Amino acid sequence: MRTIQIPDWVTIENYRTMTAEKKGAAVAGNKLAQYEWMVEEVNEFYEAVHLNDLDEVRDEAVGLIRTVQQFAGSKRVVALWAKVRRDVVSPSVFPTRAAFSATFAAWHAKKLAKNQALGVTAEDLIRVARLRWR
Repeated sequence: MRTIQIPDWVTIENYRTMTAEKKGAAVAGNKLAQYEWMVEEVNEFYEAVHLNDLDEVRDEAVGLIRTVQQFAGSKRVVALWAKVRRDVVSPSVFPTRAAFSATFAAWHAKKLAKNQALGVTAEDLIRVARLRWR
């Protein structure tokens, strides 16, 4: 993941702040909790970049796209997405639709096992992220 530069403002150590209560508040519409969740997702993505673990980078990228989809009504979430989108949709992360689809399938299976991300499709997230392949 040498092509992705980790921004100075990202924290890749000791950044976890989301509790079950905060996640519940985010899902219930609390904009501050939604933003905090997005910040944590961004940090997880860049931590995976730092560790140079492509499978984890891809998994975190899908999770990040899902978070922006879920909280698209939050201006701060959308603004943060705009700052990181280029890295998340980089060809070094998802060079092909097949790479995205395989990652999505594994990610979605984990979420469904926890009764989460019900009804979310790969096409939904491709649209949200505006992913394009040649």
